Amino acid sequence: MNLRILLFSAIGFLASGVFFEGGALAQGSDLSGTEIIKKSRELVYRVEDQKNTVTLTLIERDNATKQIVASRLWKNYRAKEGIDSKMLLITQFPDDSRGVAFLVWDYAEKDKTDDLWLYLPALRMVRRISGQDLNDAFLGSDLTFGDMGQRRLDEDEHRLLKEETYHGIPSYVVASMPNEKESIYSKKLSWVSKSDWTILKIDYYDRAEKLLKRQIIEWQQLKGLSVWKQTKVTNIQNGHRTIFEVSDLEVNIGLQDQEFTERALKRGQTR
Repeated sequence: MNLRILLFSAIGFLASGVFFEGGALAQGSDLSGTEIIKKSRELVYRVEDQKNTVTLTLIERDNATKQIVASRLWKNYRAKEGIDSKMLLITQFPDDSRGVAFLVWDYAEKDKTDDLWLYLPALRMVRRISGQDLNDAFLGSDLTFGDMGQRRLDEDEHRLLKEETYHGIPSYVVASMPNEKESIYSKKLSWVSKSDWTILKIDYYDRAEKLLKRQIIEWQQLKGLSVWKQTKVTNIQNGHRTIFEVSDLEVNIGLQDQEFTERALKRGQTR
């Protein structure tokens, strides 16, 4: 596998969209788009830490499939010393990328780029990766590296468009327009549940204002938390699909700082 493929095979699920604890019922339509998105994002970080397995299934237009499995650890730092969260992901399958590991330190400070490290076991080498590749595809999937991360609230302009029922769930529809000129998107539309602030669907529009891809999220309950069970992403323009599944999920298990170091990256296994 080439370096870019290895890089994006190592990313996995970040906190965005993985954990949301149930919130209070939204009151009326007097909330702004920014307030609605803020509520959904605040819920992400109410969990202390998490461990899970991530399975990606890539589906071509002709229905040919490829699967990738990885183990993942994530710890919430709540902006302590400027760090939002840390994540370690280690590829388990396929065999030719087993042990490839990726470490992310996500910073809470404005204008500070996340630190990203990649470990290649075949070369016994750690490489620090530039954050300039956010718009590249995540392991040939239909989400980019940037899609997988947790954007700061001030990186987009958020506008409440309407309220409607999505699959029987009363929801807000919020448009988020990126502030950076280099974004591959002109906007994203998010369907946010009024009852628990979970995001049910996201439509991504390209720079020409055409619908590029659609993400549908299915949820499950675990210890009073609403967590991702599965998300399906379809590229509307080329027919490619990706299915992300979370399994073996554990929360608040007391992960320590040493789980998110270069030494842990080289170790190539999660506890």
